Amino acid sequence: MKYAVISVSREGALLGRRVKDGISGEGTLYERKGAESGGEAVYFNRTLALTSDIFTKYDGLLFIMASGIAVRAVAPHVVSKASDPAVLVMDECGKHCISLLSGHLGGANAWAREVAAAAGADPVITTATDVHERRAPDDVARELMMRVEPLGALKPVNSFIAEGKRVCWFLDMETEGAVSIGKRLSEKGISFLPLSDLPKEEFEGCVIISNEKVHADKPFVRLIPKNLYVGIGCKRGTAEALIEDAFQKALFQARAYEYQVASLASVDAKADEKGLLDFAMHHHLPIHFYKAEELRKVTEDFGLPISKFVENTIGVGNVCQSAALMESMKGKTLLPKTKFASATVAIALGLSGSSALDRVTRRK
Repeated sequence: MKYAVISVSREGALLGRRVKDGISGEGTLYERKGAESGGEAVYFNRTLALTSDIFTKYDGLLFIMASGIAVRAVAPHVVSKASDPAVLVMDECGKHCISLLSGHLGGANAWAREVAAAAGADPVITTATDVHERRAPDDVARELMMRVEPLGALKPVNSFIAEGKRVCWFLDMETEGAVSIGKRLSEKGISFLPLSDLPKEEFEGCVIISNEKVHADKPFVRLIPKNLYVGIGCKRGTAEALIEDAFQKALFQARAYEYQVASLASVDAKADEKGLLDFAMHHHLPIHFYKAEELRKVTEDFGLPISKFVENTIGVGNVCQSAALMESMKGKTLLPKTKFASATVAIALGLSGSSALDRVTRRK
């Protein structure tokens, strides 16, 4: 998770530094000029101007200040629960950490608990399903890396869950990785039925996990697994527009959709490639960079075709396909290495939800 900690007082800046040291993710400290902590940070003058500049650049924003300031700072930039970052606000004494925006899909509720633990604060969660200790589909979707549609149906379905009315969970057993998904649901205490049972059941609302378009007569939301992992290789200085063009053409060739993509991957030699980083940011997709020796082993294990020139230049002869397979936890290739104008793209199919967790565990 890439996050920003924004403080407006010296005491808040010191607290922000302590929180950053105690939580996971890649954090940047923003401290108001004249109220610095004395350590490494980015300094700013006006909270509203800073928020306008960074709102879309981070997965999460932690404001250490009065909640009213934070609300006014983010209000002009709020678009949708599907894309807004997680927003927290905490007082400078570290007594309360409030989940303010994107509690479920953005992960603010879970992040608030982590931040509160690091600060010794009380997490303040106000979403109805959470205060009743019931699992909401948008929260599960975030944890299992799934897309929610239609977003408008979340309100009635979550209301039914909070009110204790019967909401059934259905899993399409034809979905790639259905067994793994079912196991993760069970671990979360969620009972589910096979999708084939949908016509037989009585319920107020339902949650359907499937890649196929399904209809129910009662309010429902569909969770679509994000189980595609895209590996990208490119020449030095390749423009974002050329990477975008290659990405879209690759999806078309694979008969896949952008909303199925969970993350991107490349070799660590491209970790500072501006066009690639901007592309990932504008698509709100995480991108992971692997060492050449890691990708070389995958290339050898899978017998992937190589480019001697690329191998001599960066240490691995197949970047995109080996990166896609590495990112998918060595799943299976959907689109092999495909050359475009200034980039190569490959797509691998993995297991929605389990890959990300395993990937994080493997890196520790």
